[in-house]
Amino acid sequence: MQQLEAFYESTPKAVGFVERKIEIPSHTLNLYGPPKTGKTWLVLDYLSRLPRKKRLYIDLRDLRIDNESLGRELQAFIDVHGIESVVLDHYDGSIAMPQCRQTILVSEAPFTENRFMPLLEVPPLDFEEYLAFEKRHIHLEHSFSLYLRTGSLPIMATVHESLLTIKLHEQIRSIFPTETERLLFRQMARFLGKPVTANQLYTTIKKEHKISKDWLYRTLKSWEERQIILWMEKFGQPRAAKRLLIYDFAIPASLYFEKSLMGQLYSIASIRLLQHNPRTTFTDKIDFFLPDSRHALLLSPFANPQSTATKIAKLVDEIDRLQIRNITILTIANSFEFMFEEIQVVAKPFYTWILEEE
Repeated sequence: MQQLEAFYESTPKAVGFVERKIEIPSHTLNLYGPPKTGKTWLVLDYLSRLPRKKRLYIDLRDLRIDNESLGRELQAFIDVHGIESVVLDHYDGSIAMPQCRQTILVSEAPFTENRFMPLLEVPPLDFEEYLAFEKRHIHLEHSFSLYLRTGSLPIMATVHESLLTIKLHEQIRSIFPTETERLLFRQMARFLGKPVTANQLYTTIKKEHKISKDWLYRTLKSWEERQIILWMEKFGQPRAAKRLLIYDFAIPASLYFEKSLMGQLYSIASIRLLQHNPRTTFTDKIDFFLPDSRHALLLSPFANPQSTATKIAKLVDEIDRLQIRNITILTIANSFEFMFEEIQVVAKPFYTWILEEE
């Protein structure tokens, strides 16, 4: 039991922990979420508030571990020491889940073998959380500009701007350990915020690289389960190409010298909308459509009242078809509002919209 004694006597500390919106409850659960979103730091901070002799943290990626003996000895060790809270980080099902008052399984994909186990997702930083991490902000507009460059991973929030690309590429190598995975992700980065199918991705890549369609489909499924990629459906057309979203918007942007501002804004807005309105969709003419409230959102970074009125006038047929009741225009810095017939049109800066309560 030497390895268990070592873990029991030395629990890592969440040095420099910054409070998140997520709170870990006192019961058994599966804490899950995409890579590098701060799951380990959250659980270590939680453990730091428990009596030292009543807790046990084990990182199953620790290279010193012998999984076979660990699985065989763990339950007896818990019983002998009266341990009440056990955390198995990077849980992959390789050892049986132990029995105690509280067991926390930490994983990327949700652990579905026990359908009665409560789930708690740890998403990337939203803009409000980023402000608590970053601490350099002077003005919201400036902070949002930094957010676009650094992304939504906690580890990146305080990185100096001169090191951003280097550090983002380090995250890519960690999240996508093989060259083929990085090749696929690099190609997908070009489609950020755009409708695309898995077959279109395969067709694009195979022109220059030898790749198996079966491997590509399996990999995409794995990335979906780990929430690395997400998809938004087209309204009324569930079989049409879905809009591709990537959980962190700065990582794909770091792969090319030319930046896709619209792709990043689409990704940020889409993820926020889907978290609060899972039925959010899009159409060929409307960037985001919320069918339950008949609310439309349009991305127009440099909009003004005149250009917006002209744009909406061209959307009359689409507005009538969808029975849209109100329209929000998301800009970089401008704000204004007016009535278009019986529809209220409100324009607001992106950085104020993403801080609004739903």
